[in-house]
Amino acid sequence: MTRTNRSFARAAIVAGIVLTLTACTVPTPSPKQTIPHDADTGQTLAEARAAIDAVPGISVTDFVGGGPPNVKGNTGYSVAFDVDPGYTVLHGDVLVDYIVRNVWSVGEGYMPNTQIQISSTTADGEPLFDLASAATGSGWIPPLSRAPSPHSSVVIPLSPDASEGARNLSLLTQDGQWPGVTPKPLPDDVTAKVD
Repeated sequence: MTRTNRSFARAAIVAGIVLTLTACTVPTPSPKQTIPHDADTGQTLAEARAAIDAVPGISVTDFVGGGPPNVKGNTGYSVAFDVDPGYTVLHGDVLVDYIVRNVWSVGEGYMPNTQIQISSTTADGEPLFDLASAATGSGWIPPLSRAPSPHSSVVIPLSPDASEGARNLSLLTQDGQWPGVTPKPLPDDVTAKVD
């Protein structure tokens, strides 16, 4: 057998082995296939945004999420709002809980499986809204030691692989799986007009 024929024979054997091994493997489903999405129930992104925007003195500036998972299989949502000039938040814990539950009730797009980020901005000269204390008071995050700021963000963990995320998921699914029940509108006393 010539050197060329031996090389060809080796290449054919290697190709046959590779073909056999790849034909026997079962492909792993991608996160796009395994993460729940586009439910028949729940509200749309626009409906959830409008519900939060309807709270007196709160203006939603950003509401995104529901997109396909990233390369690590993560999905999440981000909600940002301004506390309007002349308003103060009296019951921040109730407001944060309302935002989290509105996001969880969105059936359009992909279910959040990593986090919900909430950001707030308070206008200059207005009473500061302490978003971190509100999120802690609502029970979604442990206490954070940081001073209130006109611009603040918190992350509500939803990863089932982390203790806080697993706890939050168990709270969200008490009334059923994703998408959750659409929350009723908040009472008028969550925010107040400042004189």
